[in-house]
Amino acid sequence: MSDVLEAGVRWHTEPDRIEVDGADIAYRRDGAGEPVLFFHGHWLTRCWSPLHAALADGVDLIAPEAPGFGDTACPPWVTGRDDVVLLYRSLLDALALDSVHVAGYGLGGWLAADFAVFNPHRVRSLSLLAPYGLRVPGRPIADVFIMNPADYDDMYFNGDPVEGVVPGPGTPAQGGAEGFAARYGDMGAAARLIWDFRYDLKLEHRLPRLGLPALVVAGEDDRIVPAGHPARWAELLGTDVKNVPGGHAFPIERPDETAALITTFVSGVSHG
Repeated sequence: MSDVLEAGVRWHTEPDRIEVDGADIAYRRDGAGEPVLFFHGHWLTRCWSPLHAALADGVDLIAPEAPGFGDTACPPWVTGRDDVVLLYRSLLDALALDSVHVAGYGLGGWLAADFAVFNPHRVRSLSLLAPYGLRVPGRPIADVFIMNPADYDDMYFNGDPVEGVVPGPGTPAQGGAEGFAARYGDMGAAARLIWDFRYDLKLEHRLPRLGLPALVVAGEDDRIVPAGHPARWAELLGTDVKNVPGGHAFPIERPDETAALITTFVSGVSHG
């Protein structure tokens, strides 16, 4: 899958589509081996990024786009994270997958954890990259909804952005007005899920009871998700934090290193 900038999105690729519970889900799938269901965050949709490609070198990667994100329209009945979780469970049924390894980035990490909490029998392991969802007193996650888009390259990439990826202004290099509209649409979809509640206090009680193999990965200098958040996730899940150089966009800055952590972990779980 080529490195292109089409439809305002770097690494843009056309998705496959499947109807699930009346929703027309866009998804991309490649690779072979252990099945991994990947939950995207509040950005980086409509593409097959270097992270996706690196993961597909080692696993069977299924990367759907949640309702309202990317190329998936939002049915009127999807109003919260629980609706997304139920829809993805039906997606596994539609794809004839009894159980999968689950991974998620940012907001997708929160959704992946929710999916595991409510469907533990469908989840073989849980991999979380800079996850949202917990409250860490004194260390709030940056509010991406009120952030000046001109600051995104500094906040996500610590001042050294990958061109055409930052979810900021609609400059020609970032796909112009169409690219801005795509990123704005993803932000709106994310707001539908977490605008009222930026964390879930119930996770403090639920995560230690999951009993699933878990991996937590953090950027060494993440300006969106402070270090205390991955550390708390790891504590609650009974694991350690694996650090990757870079900022919040470490899965894009270091795709091979990030993918290697996940594929090695998944392999260890499946053969352990």
